[in-house]
Amino acid sequence: MFIAGFLPGVVMAGGLLIMNYIRCRINGFHGSDHPFSLREVMCASYRGFWALLAPLVILGGIYTGMFTPTEAAIVAIFYTLFVGAVIYRELDLRMVVTALETTTWLAGRVLLVLFAATVFGRILVENNVPGMIAGGILSLTDNLYLIWAMVIGLLLIVGMFMETLAAIMILVPVMLPVAYMMGIDPIHFGVVMICTLSVGFQTPPLGENLFIASGISGVTIERISLRALPFAVASVCAVFLIAVFPEIALWLPRALGY
Repeated sequence: MFIAGFLPGVVMAGGLLIMNYIRCRINGFHGSDHPFSLREVMCASYRGFWALLAPLVILGGIYTGMFTPTEAAIVAIFYTLFVGAVIYRELDLRMVVTALETTTWLAGRVLLVLFAATVFGRILVENNVPGMIAGGILSLTDNLYLIWAMVIGLLLIVGMFMETLAAIMILVPVMLPVAYMMGIDPIHFGVVMICTLSVGFQTPPLGENLFIASGISGVTIERISLRALPFAVASVCAVFLIAVFPEIALWLPRALGY
């Protein structure tokens, strides 16, 4: 699943880049007047070598099985602290404490949202709402593309109101048999499901990333939500592309022998 998500992640990132380019052209943003310089890029890469090495250390450890993706978060924290304090010598104890205070405040806001989302998810489970919706989808058509469209639409709605882990635990047992019946590869289905639910991070009312961006920038959540909608549309288009062309998710694992 982790390897299968690489190319879909590139597709979704590409969709966001294209949308960003379109919005910049519409609003007349031209960027810096300073010409591109390969020499400056190389110098900056040399100065930031240890910082640029962080993704390689983290992803390399995950792919080689040295630690899990969850444990990678701890590795990332200690690596960045070591690089910032020992190699670059730009971090001190006071800055670390300030960063921890800011992180606690931002995480607290998100956790309050997740608490309400978890309660809401429990209510849906107890009333079998996801099961009824999934059953209704199957009763309408047996066309693969229409089912994909309805599944993605359902996941988008669920992702807007429910925390991602809760949605996975609730919907996978219901929808995976549907995927098997339609001949959909379970890895492909899992990637599409994760990509679709991830759109909920940038859409209200749950939108954890919106709350984090609001806390960092000081901009109201309503204004950020409005500006984030075009990027959510780009992400949805990328999700449909991944669903229609399963090789985007399946080619890399097969090429690596999985």
